[in-house]
Amino acid sequence: MYVQFKTWALIMAMGLALLFSGQPVLAETPAPKADETILLLLGKEQDLTGCKLLGKVTAESEDDGATYPERMFEARDKLRAETAKLGGNAVHVLQTYNTARYAIPGIEQKIKFSGNAYFCE
Repeated sequence: MYVQFKTWALIMAMGLALLFSGQPVLAETPAPKADETILLLLGKEQDLTGCKLLGKVTAESEDDGATYPERMFEARDKLRAETAKLGGNAVHVLQTYNTARYAIPGIEQKIKFSGNAYFCE
């Protein structure tokens, strides 16, 4: 009887372990969907007919010693994320601010973007 109890307890423990190991891990923030593209519009003249203005968005990279392209991608991705928070699918970049393309000690190295978020049909 004692052996049967140990076997039953072992089977239950293994079953629970398998059950919980199959559960997905929850991410802190949802991953962006591949089919949701945020269009970046650059330049002063853009045809925004059929687009609804949602608001102003800004983003900037961190000054963490990253390379210039990494800072550029970080600022761009943050701008897209801010646009997505407003429900937009396009952002018209109106102003860029690049504090330093080259690594000069003592100078802040950030890239900043600002523009308007739109939802375009």
